[in-house]
Amino acid sequence: MFCKLKDDREGISSKVKHCNRSIHFNVNVNIKTKVMKYQNEKEELDSLYALAKEEQRNSDKKFLVWAGGDSPNQQDQLYHQFKNRFPEIDIEIIVDLSKYHDIKIYEQLNDGYLEPDVTMLQTLNDFENWKKMEVLEPFKPEGFKHIREGYSDPDGHFIAAFIFAFLPQYAKEGVGFVPGNYKDFLNPVFKDKLVMTPPHDDDAVLYVFDKIIQKYGVKFLYELKKQNPVFVRGTAAPAALVGQEGFLGNIVGYPAYPDQPSLSFIPKDEFFISWPQRAAMFKLTKNKASARLFLAYVASFEYQNSRGFWSTRTDVTEMGGLEPLQNYKNTDPLGFIEWMRDREHIHELRSLFTEIFGEVKGESPLKDQSLLRVYYNTL
Repeated sequence: MFCKLKDDREGISSKVKHCNRSIHFNVNVNIKTKVMKYQNEKEELDSLYALAKEEQRNSDKKFLVWAGGDSPNQQDQLYHQFKNRFPEIDIEIIVDLSKYHDIKIYEQLNDGYLEPDVTMLQTLNDFENWKKMEVLEPFKPEGFKHIREGYSDPDGHFIAAFIFAFLPQYAKEGVGFVPGNYKDFLNPVFKDKLVMTPPHDDDAVLYVFDKIIQKYGVKFLYELKKQNPVFVRGTAAPAALVGQEGFLGNIVGYPAYPDQPSLSFIPKDEFFISWPQRAAMFKLTKNKASARLFLAYVASFEYQNSRGFWSTRTDVTEMGGLEPLQNYKNTDPLGFIEWMRDREHIHELRSLFTEIFGEVKGESPLKDQSLLRVYYNTL
């Protein structure tokens, strides 16, 4: 018997601990996988592509990836890269908040079926729970050995797909000085002109504010409240709005692109968040050959070197003036993984932010039409 998972949007670990760790599926999953050895990553990708094409010819199900995110177009680049590289694979990537995707996955696992073939999420603790529940299908592509230590599961049950980082951001015009740390956003120039993700709506943003509280105390939050920030759900929309509609700053968000009316910066002697987004396939995955191809591709030098950002791999050189991530002493990609395990602390932090700033309001950022116009530059 399986326990029913209550969708309370809180930590999953509290839901899982009462569940049977060894899930016995309602379908027979007994597919033997031949262990292949390849001379290089290209040879592996070519071989996996051939297997995936054969699988697609005999499958009535599109290869489906569930990706964590808060705007519909966040995985467009990956979709097009994969589709151009492997045109005969019918792939679909559905983006939704990680905390929504994972709830559905737990519920479907309980019911003995699963929609996604692969999932890539920010809720890093989920992958460790799923490994304990013995529902993941291990796979170590050729690129696995180049992924930095601690990012992936040593047994190959999940891998690091790519590195994310959030940075503070200010408008190119209208600020009058160059901010260097989080406390600079308490400057009067930002009064009524901050646009931010509600920290209690996104664990990565909440993590940064936890670090801010550790340095400046809870007093920082009350001073921030006096700035009368505008809260917008998701992390993509606030980052896109800085420099538009009178907004001058955002404390935590996606790094700005050069053509945006804003600049992101790495704080001086203050923490910024970076983390490895994890990906995995499941024992219930139906398109297993396509799933292995996808995981091998995102782990490959070819893909990681194309991103123009920090990489999960040790053999990819950073571009755009970035130093290797390990050279920055004010970030720790593994720290967020450890923090995500402490669901009780996260719940307490969310309660604190709710007490000070009120409940999170608004539709999902993937359904709010006003935010969709922001994502697609149709303001």
